[in-house]
Amino acid sequence: MVSERRERAQVILIGAIALAFIILGIVVVFNGVLYTETLSSGGTSQTASNADVIELEIEQGVGCLLERVENESAQNGTDLQNQTRENISAFSSSYQNTTVRSTTTSVNLTAIEVHTSDTNKSHIENASLTIEYYSNSLSYKQNRTIVTGCP
Repeated sequence: MVSERRERAQVILIGAIALAFIILGIVVVFNGVLYTETLSSGGTSQTASNADVIELEIEQGVGCLLERVENESAQNGTDLQNQTRENISAFSSSYQNTTVRSTTTSVNLTAIEVHTSDTNKSHIENASLTIEYYSNSLSYKQNRTIVTGCP
C-alpha cells in the first residue's frame, strides 16, 4: 500500500513538473513573438511619420516664407528672385540645424527656382525645390513645387 502511494506521488510530481515546463515554454514563445512584433513595427512607422511631418513643415514654412518675401519685396522694391532664394537658403540652414538637434534626420533644400506671374513680376506663384531627406532607415530626394501662402 505504501509503495502504491509512493508511485502515485511520483507520477503526480512528474506530471506537475512536465506541466510547469510546458507552461514556461508557452510563456517564452509568446513573449518572443510580442518582442519580435514590437521590433518589426516600431522603427518603420516612426520613420515614415517623421518624414511626413518634415515634408509638411517644409511645405508650410516655405509657403509662408514666399508670402512674406513677396510682401516685403513689394514694400522695399528689392529683387524678388534673389531675395526669395536667399530666404529659402537661410530657412534650409535653420531647419537643418533644428532637425539635427531634435531627431536623427538631416534635411537639405536645394535647386531653388522661383516662378512669378507672367503679368505681375512682383507676384510669386510658387517655388520649385529639391528636398533631400536622410535618416538611419530612410533616405530620399524629392522635387516639390510649393505654392505661396500661409495655412
